[in-house]
Amino acid sequence: MTLRTRLAVEPLDARVVPAVGGLDPTFGTGGAATVVGVPVADMAVQADGKVVTVGTAGDNMVVTRFNADGTLDTTFNGTGQRAIDFGGIDIAQAVAVGPDGSVVVAGGADGPGGSDFAIAKLTPTGQPDATFNPGSGGRLVLDLGGTDFAQAVAVRPDGRIVVAGGGGAGADFAAVRLTTSGGLDGTFNGGGIQLIDLGGADGAFAAALQADGKLVLAGTAGSDVGVVRLTALGTLDGGFGTGGAVVIDAGGADAGNAVAVQPDGRIVVAGSDGTDLVAVRLLATNGGFDPSFGTAGRVVLGLGAATSANAVVVQADGKVVLVGDANSDIFALRLDAAGRLDPVFGTSGATLVDLTASDIGSAAGLAPTGELVIGGGAATDGVLVQLFTAPAGPGNTLTVTGQGGGQALVYTADPATGAFGTTPTATVGPLGGLGLLGLRGASGDVDGDGVPDTVLVSGPGTALRVAVVSGATGQPLVQPFDPFGGDFQGGGYVAAGDLDGDGRAEFVVTPDEGGGPRVTVFSLAVGSAAVGVRANFFGIDDANFRGGARAALGDVNGDGTPDVVVAAGFGGGPRTAIFGGASVLAGGPTRLVDDFFAFPGSDAVNLRNGSFVAAGDVTGDGFADLVFGGGPGGAPRVFVLSGALVSVGQVDAAQASPVANFFVAGDADDRGGVRVAVADADGDGVGDVAVGSGAGRPARVRVYSGVSLGGGGEPAVLQDLAPFGGAFLTDGVYVG
Repeated sequence: MTLRTRLAVEPLDARVVPAVGGLDPTFGTGGAATVVGVPVADMAVQADGKVVTVGTAGDNMVVTRFNADGTLDTTFNGTGQRAIDFGGIDIAQAVAVGPDGSVVVAGGADGPGGSDFAIAKLTPTGQPDATFNPGSGGRLVLDLGGTDFAQAVAVRPDGRIVVAGGGGAGADFAAVRLTTSGGLDGTFNGGGIQLIDLGGADGAFAAALQADGKLVLAGTAGSDVGVVRLTALGTLDGGFGTGGAVVIDAGGADAGNAVAVQPDGRIVVAGSDGTDLVAVRLLATNGGFDPSFGTAGRVVLGLGAATSANAVVVQADGKVVLVGDANSDIFALRLDAAGRLDPVFGTSGATLVDLTASDIGSAAGLAPTGELVIGGGAATDGVLVQLFTAPAGPGNTLTVTGQGGGQALVYTADPATGAFGTTPTATVGPLGGLGLLGLRGASGDVDGDGVPDTVLVSGPGTALRVAVVSGATGQPLVQPFDPFGGDFQGGGYVAAGDLDGDGRAEFVVTPDEGGGPRVTVFSLAVGSAAVGVRANFFGIDDANFRGGARAALGDVNGDGTPDVVVAAGFGGGPRTAIFGGASVLAGGPTRLVDDFFAFPGSDAVNLRNGSFVAAGDVTGDGFADLVFGGGPGGAPRVFVLSGALVSVGQVDAAQASPVANFFVAGDADDRGGVRVAVADADGDGVGDVAVGSGAGRPARVRVYSGVSLGGGGEPAVLQDLAPFGGAFLTDGVYVG
């Protein structure tokens, strides 16, 4: 008996949803790119992130290449596209990219006896490869003795080409291996061709190469799923299944449309039973069902009528992504390594993309940055969409300020060492107009070029000004400007984060002591230096309060959009408010929870120096946690609350069992306070906590790994930095 699960999934309708399983707005237009008039039959992601698609237009095969950002790559044949004509009715079905960047296309073409295997090879620049079947314009037609049609292609590390499909007089699984020049490889089954009869009308729809050179084919065996494994020499692998083949009855009109080999050798086959999608995992040793996956090795799921998985991708963490079509929509569904729906992906584990009345997902791959790229059709056009596969993690850049001279130090974590360098990667400023007193700063990709920029605001004692300096060029993106008007001289604070999901960080400015609890959100206009106000409101409900405010941005409720966390400044209690990020930009800031005091018990009543605040996921649960630091005049206490608990109103529970609660260096008597930030210093994708020394103390930044937080006392120190030569700083060190 096969257990079936039916899911109800909300379509994306091409909306921008920057959460796990949501469209990546930095790709194409709002997450999608169009291949006009050429539905995508297959696609391949290059090592540099470029995406090659293949389809059919008219009677010709058509290859299109996109840049990693979803724009057409005009270095490919000058236009981004190349048509291939075999002289008759040609159909493209598969594409692969060789180790040298060449593009190999496979499908079917008219031959003397009907359809034949058709293979073409292009150079990395999109020209016919003259070395492939010389004299043919880079094309090859193979007659296997019947109605032959290639459905899959793969290129070995040595450049030899494997093509698979259905063919031969008996309508069998067919596999062909070619040399780099297009000749039949005589070392493969003695002549370059292997036909496998599984007892009915058979055919391979997908192929995957194992690390040991073996070839796995998946397709149909009559009305069942058929899986075949061949040795590196092209002979049936007798230790796999029965005589090299596994036939799976999924209970209907079954098809194995896709196959992937995990790093441990286990084989994932995906397809359909005619009604629902089917995923099966087989053991590497003998092809038996993997009992640790789904129910006795298989998963059957429905997303509505006619659900079919047409592609499968295995992530580096072992999660399995299935892509296909359901109810004329594209779907992506993610299972964990045990075959269970991954609840953090999309809605209950699945995402539907509804672009037109007739959409299909036909192919998938992972970008070098980890995002999921899906190829398919949208009515008469082809489409590529890119989805997030992981929550937006904290950046690996830390801005350190505090010393006079109008300069900021930028530290960038080195993935090779898992820590920030002991010397800054850049020194920013001084910048005319910001003054030469101590600054406060934050890091964020304000212009959307993929490089974190530095946002700076002047400190107390000079007219308040804000500026943004490009991380790529070191030149100002935004010249110093007055964020509030009136030349306020009490100084300010800044934070940065992408509130609207467009790939560019907004920056938030709040005043320091002497100012009201004002929160103003700015963003940089696309392609210009113009800055616009996106929101302007009081973060604390007391317009007469003059202690200022400090803000942080982080996705506290795990909905994929950063929220705005506001902490009262000096002279107030450690009062904290959290506003939903979407509501802030919509013009009606709405609190996620009632305001609360950061520190519990008597501290909530007695403390009147406010608190410093940062937000970031330091527990790895997908929710930004709240990191509080004691305000000026207070002890260097660091108190970390679970964002998952706080976001649902369980503040008391979060405070009763904090993620962390300690004094920096164990010194409860120090009264310089402590400044806090979250950044990924060790490269594990989870936030680490950075703290800056307080007023009148030697300049120091201490970093704690997120995984070390918890328990009693100060956590293990990941590293110590001594910015500004360790000088005693009147205003202390600010981190952001």
